[in-house]
Amino acid sequence: MRPMDPHQTDQTDLTGSLLVAVPTLLDPSFRRSIVFITRHESEGGAFGVILNRPCGRKLGELTESPDDLKEVPVFEGGPVEQQHLLLARILLMENGARFESFGREEQETMSDNHGFRAFTGYAGWSAGQLEAEIGEKSWLILPPSAPLLSTVNTTEEGIARWRSIMKEVDPWYRLLAEAPDDLSLN
Repeated sequence: MRPMDPHQTDQTDLTGSLLVAVPTLLDPSFRRSIVFITRHESEGGAFGVILNRPCGRKLGELTESPDDLKEVPVFEGGPVEQQHLLLARILLMENGARFESFGREEQETMSDNHGFRAFTGYAGWSAGQLEAEIGEKSWLILPPSAPLLSTVNTTEEGIARWRSIMKEVDPWYRLLAEAPDDLSLN
């Protein structure tokens, strides 16, 4: 697994890419996170959802839902508007991945819950903010793949997925990824 080189990546549009927090990113909102970029515009900023932080709850526990959607897993999508609930799915395609979100009216007509996830909140960056964080090497940019987009069921699985990326990317990141949060306990 090789991260995309941000200098060779079209920085004007990272839509459909994955951002993976490097081990030195200690902000609790994004520590050990894998973020799917749902929209990125150079003038309008960027939006995304965290893929590897399941809440351990189902959509039917949080809101009235059609029967077919009651078992959809809920994820912590990000630190912005956490009271906002978003139903979506990510479709892997030949030329990348596409994020589809669904409103209340659309939910009433859905016949199955295959591939759906719900997110509380989202991640957001103002114009130029994400580019600056990438320039500071806070994030790795990865292309989407079926294994990286597959749903995790527990927090431990989410962290394990993040660690497996670190192990494949760089020996230094692997070492840092295995370090305990409190180094005095080491």
